[in-house]
Amino acid sequence: MIRTFDELERMAKTKPSLHLALAMAEEADSLKAVVLAAKQGIVEPILVGREQAIRDIAAKEGLDISAYRIEPAEGEEHSAARAVELVRKGQAAVLMKGRTPTAVIMRAVLNRHGGLRGPGVLSHVSIIQINTYPKFLLMSDPGINIAPDLQTKAAIIENMVYVAHKLGIERPKVAVIAAVEKVNPTAMPATADAALLSKMSDRGQISGCIVDGPFALDNALSRKSCETKGIETEVGGDADALLMPDIEAANVFYKTLANLTDAKISALTIGADVPVVMTSRADSDAIKYLSILGAVSIA
Repeated sequence: MIRTFDELERMAKTKPSLHLALAMAEEADSLKAVVLAAKQGIVEPILVGREQAIRDIAAKEGLDISAYRIEPAEGEEHSAARAVELVRKGQAAVLMKGRTPTAVIMRAVLNRHGGLRGPGVLSHVSIIQINTYPKFLLMSDPGINIAPDLQTKAAIIENMVYVAHKLGIERPKVAVIAAVEKVNPTAMPATADAALLSKMSDRGQISGCIVDGPFALDNALSRKSCETKGIETEVGGDADALLMPDIEAANVFYKTLANLTDAKISALTIGADVPVVMTSRADSDAIKYLSILGAVSIA
């Protein structure tokens, strides 16, 4: 079971390097992350975008990109489409979002005539390491599914479980988050979804994990909180993964960790034919590097 990004980095270095297509590479933090990953022997970058702009940013940041392939593309749509095409043709095994907005890269991934859409639901999975918690914590979905219904939530859980298994977590404990730990279907529909997902797990409709909920966030992460509130659970206080009720809760949680704590975060999109490094354009180069590690480790 992998518990830290140092362990994840060591594992990634033992694998053959993978070609990574960076869509709209004219963005400093993405370039820095990709160059660092290349220096570690983890990826072989293909930089997609306006060549002169890419070279200008690299020079300004003191980055040597002379050994890397540059694929010319003009603008957001063209860069995203070209990067996806490289992956679809087998020239890259990982797709990464650079300066391209999330909506643009997602349109290219989901394009029915040349995209990378897999058979299931696409969702954003965050891998989080924070020194107040003893192991990796997965969280979804802060970036793609806005107000998922019950079936979509089940599919999002399956994507998190896929990542958890790749990290060596054999039977991940999934906590379904709401504002409270009591089921209140009229005022708080998310609590009813949580109870149904828990029962679906009990009956084998969601496999490879233990699902329980609803949990308020403190119940999911603190055994003491569960004991204080009289909650008997295998999951509470020891969760491996958090399913948030909607994109607003998940996005606020993600950006709170990214901007107000020393948490280390890897941000991925799961459910396409290949893993997609899907960070916020405002994320640091450190988060983007860790996201590359995550993508390479599950590719």
